[in-house]
Amino acid sequence: MYDMDHYEFLNAYLQPDEYVLWQGKPGKGNVFQAADVYLTFFALIWLAFCAVWEFTAIQGGAPILFILWGVPFILIGLYLLFGRVIKRLVLRKRTFYVVTNRRIIVKAGNNMQMYEKDDLPSMQIKLQKNGSGTIFFHEQMYTYRGRVRSTFCILENLPDVVQAQNAINQMMQGEE
Repeated sequence: MYDMDHYEFLNAYLQPDEYVLWQGKPGKGNVFQAADVYLTFFALIWLAFCAVWEFTAIQGGAPILFILWGVPFILIGLYLLFGRVIKRLVLRKRTFYVVTNRRIIVKAGNNMQMYEKDDLPSMQIKLQKNGSGTIFFHEQMYTYRGRVRSTFCILENLPDVVQAQNAINQMMQGEE
């Protein structure tokens, strides 16, 4: 069975013949992703440019409009540098993963996504040195009009990645 304290939302979404095979949360650590290197570098350049703009506007005695013009850009730079990571940490505390005999349910904050087992592409697993891991389901399909349609499901930073993988394998095989 599942922990009622954190998974009470689940009762409304389980079908009569559906049951939980595994449940979990993202673990602590591994906050940074590969794309963060480039975005952090960009954020530093952005923030430096905005800071020079503000400093020049203030030192040059520019009108208040010029000084205020730079404030939103500085706030954007601060968000790019720090806010994304803080937001990711806060959302991670409110994220829950559930594998049932029919589907994967991901609840992140107030958003919930459900992935039926028949719609999931093949599973990919990225293991960390500490034994935790992330399970990906990613597929891109190109339509005849040249558009890309993708399926993406992620169960990130799982301390018990092997148990989650076993539950997903059990779900995919349709074992009852």
